[in-house]
Amino acid sequence: MDINVFFQNFGRIFDQGRREDIGEFLHNSLAEAEKEKDNHALVTILNEAAGYFRNTSNYAEAVNAADRAVSILRGLGYENTVPYGTTLLNAATAYRAAGDSVKAMELFISSLTVLAALLPEDDYRLAGLYNNISAIHEEKGDYSEALEMLQKASDIMEKKPDMADDAAIVLTNLAMISLKLNRRDEASATLEKAMAVFRRAGGGEEGQKLAPQYAAALAGMGEAYFRMDKFDKAARAYESALEHIEAAFGENRDYAITCRNCADACEAAGYLEKARQFTAKADHIFARLDA
Repeated sequence: MDINVFFQNFGRIFDQGRREDIGEFLHNSLAEAEKEKDNHALVTILNEAAGYFRNTSNYAEAVNAADRAVSILRGLGYENTVPYGTTLLNAATAYRAAGDSVKAMELFISSLTVLAALLPEDDYRLAGLYNNISAIHEEKGDYSEALEMLQKASDIMEKKPDMADDAAIVLTNLAMISLKLNRRDEASATLEKAMAVFRRAGGGEEGQKLAPQYAAALAGMGEAYFRMDKFDKAARAYESALEHIEAAFGENRDYAITCRNCADACEAAGYLEKARQFTAKADHIFARLDA
């Protein structure tokens, strides 16, 4: 199977906004790779499928795809390779999205063990791992450990000028942890730095580039502004995040969660009608997804 053709077709469908066709395309591509017994193509497509289904809130399919990819690589004897470490990272992300933080942390640590031994210490994939491990520490209330992991991630991303969007996400997360540690001045300075990096990357309220990374950065900024009682800025950040999420993945669970957050920000800012609209939108999406 020609994996380059797969990526060309996948990118074309995505760029054309044909979200309803992506799932079918992935399933058909998996069937083709299985028929040809092309395990390397199969692992690549399974990793792409895990990411897509995770982002569209189809967590069962995301976890299943990730587990299959890990299993195939183990069967091929690839345990101490970069592809295996990267696949563990993808699997961990799928489990975390599905709500299984214990399994996710186990996989993140396994991935870090593999990749840290094989990659340069400033590789962006290590920054991604530190960022994800930090998020689980944050969920557990271990803010000091979360901050330590995020600082490691930020130190790496500062050396990656071509990955400014990812750097902005890490900085936003740093601001959030600083707020939870009651370091408001530090959080404010870090958030402003994140916004500057984000705008240079082509995102923000004035940018035209649409990508999942920008949605994540804007949503994080919305939460940070909300915690700093800057409700108008929070509402605007959340509204921009919603545009990015919808453009990339449609009205998924992340979209609904962001609608609720935006409603809270709008209400706090005094935009009561907009708050009611966003609340109603969130309730409608959650009802559809949970049906």
